Amino acid sequence: MQLAAKFDSAQDPALRMLIRIFGVVWLINAAFQAMGWLFSADAKANFIHALAKPASTVPHWIRPLLMAAVDTARVIGPQVIAGIMVVIALLLGVSLVSGKKVALAARVGIIYCLLCWVFLNGFGFPYSGGQTDPGVLVDYAITFVFVLSVAPDLKSATGGLLQTRGRLWETARLWFGLLWLFDAALKWLPAFMFHFTSQITGVIAGQPAWVAAWLGFVAEVIHAIGPVLVAIVVGLSETVIAIGLLGANQIGTKWLRWVILFGMAYSLGVWCTAEAFGGPYSTAGTGVRGNVVGNVLMYLLPFLFLWVGTLRNRATEA
Repeated sequence: MQLAAKFDSAQDPALRMLIRIFGVVWLINAAFQAMGWLFSADAKANFIHALAKPASTVPHWIRPLLMAAVDTARVIGPQVIAGIMVVIALLLGVSLVSGKKVALAARVGIIYCLLCWVFLNGFGFPYSGGQTDPGVLVDYAITFVFVLSVAPDLKSATGGLLQTRGRLWETARLWFGLLWLFDAALKWLPAFMFHFTSQITGVIAGQPAWVAAWLGFVAEVIHAIGPVLVAIVVGLSETVIAIGLLGANQIGTKWLRWVILFGMAYSLGVWCTAEAFGGPYSTAGTGVRGNVVGNVLMYLLPFLFLWVGTLRNRATEA
């Protein structure tokens, strides 16, 4: 089901819009990073804190790598490194919004997101206390692969452009499925299963009153139903999404569309409960590590790319 072989963003307004939305996300990221790392009273301290924080949560064998990055930033200058990162985010956003050099931006974005995932997210650690999300930067890298697969300026050195687009699209879908499989596998561990309510109550601190009240209500509903039962439903939901994405070629376009719809609805449900609508919002949190208004909300973009792909595939087959 190599959907991207049949279209690209130069001819498809829906894809063009998705790429622009992704560009706006990067512009918001650049703005948050600039405010927190360049223009605030504690800009240098904020950047070093953001860079050093993952080192306290990763396994000991990874820690020297992250501390070396902190030491390097101190030598070069925290605001020099922060400025470079803000410029990269800004250029990525401008390229995606304008539609210029999209393929180049996507290639740079994939590498940049993976580097940030290592040094700003610490490979997503710690995977303890019920945490199952490796961080939004992995999802960003996957979204960039979708963008690359439909980039209007994508070129193929071998001349097999349709095959290149199809392979990239399939790679993005499989990586997205593996991301959900990783999340789902951790949902079945006791740390998540038997401490599910804390996933809601743990994010109440610092929220606006109306968000705190909403989360308190959600926690009461979960307690009434049974936290373990709800946790099992969550684990089953993510497992179904992962299997559907990974097995798209076997289940066909019709069932893949149902998986996509369910995945989008589920993502929104997690965003407005366990992620507290992405808040609390501050230049020290939201946006700095890429989590613009929440991690799982950004999962909608790969789902939307897949949705457009299924629609175009159905139209082509009709």
